[in-house]
Amino acid sequence: MQKTLFGATLVAATLLGAPVAQAQVALSTKTYTQNFDALATSGTSKALPTGWKLDERGSSTAGSDDAYATSNANAGTAYAFGTGSERALGSVTSGNATPILFGAFFTNALGGAIESLTLSYFGEQWRLGTASSDRLNFEYSLNATSLSNGSWTAFDALDFASIRNGSGSGSASSALDGNAAGNRQSVSATIGNLLIADGGSFAIRWTDRDVGGSDHGLAIDDLTLTATLAQSAVPEPAAWALLIGGFGFAGAALRRRPKTTAHA
Repeated sequence: MQKTLFGATLVAATLLGAPVAQAQVALSTKTYTQNFDALATSGTSKALPTGWKLDERGSSTAGSDDAYATSNANAGTAYAFGTGSERALGSVTSGNATPILFGAFFTNALGGAIESLTLSYFGEQWRLGTASSDRLNFEYSLNATSLSNGSWTAFDALDFASIRNGSGSGSASSALDGNAAGNRQSVSATIGNLLIADGGSFAIRWTDRDVGGSDHGLAIDDLTLTATLAQSAVPEPAAWALLIGGFGFAGAALRRRPKTTAHA
């Protein structure tokens, strides 16, 4: 009885101490889209779309609580920028709220290995600070289980750089309409040579770092991710049909072949 009780206690302790797997997007179709319109529209919130995570590493309260604001202010934190239900996920960094990371985690449920990923989205600028430049740096990972672990590979073609810039000094900043044509731009590129096995995982993230002065408010919106599967070594149905037909033709030819009788 004592042994059984000890064993049960040990198993329970192990389960309680084990890390909890984060929710991921099960990629069961080749195309995934996200417009972030399900983000909160008032107050602060930690509610994110399935598979998406937020990691704030600042020393300030707002810049370290892994929650986003729904206003358009210059305080360092993550933001659900927008008006009404039309939202974009982004951030403003500061000296005590940096870096801020956000991204998504996926599981390949397509039934085959993923060879490449094409990612497209709109980068939007919702605030003009004094910084002479600012950007959201894009990276991807094939082994991360959170935004803060694993190996991440930078892929500059999917970065979003600020569209409007300040003088590089001072502290004044002003709100922008990130949905206006002059404040948003399309970003698109393909990440190749991946070979993510069926059932395997991958992740994408953007990192915003303080650049000094009053930083810009940058965000991502209307994201589309498209997976391309690696070519299978198994013949396609048409190839199988030709192969089977070839065997049938050969068999018929052998059956029609005249017999030769040997004479003494």
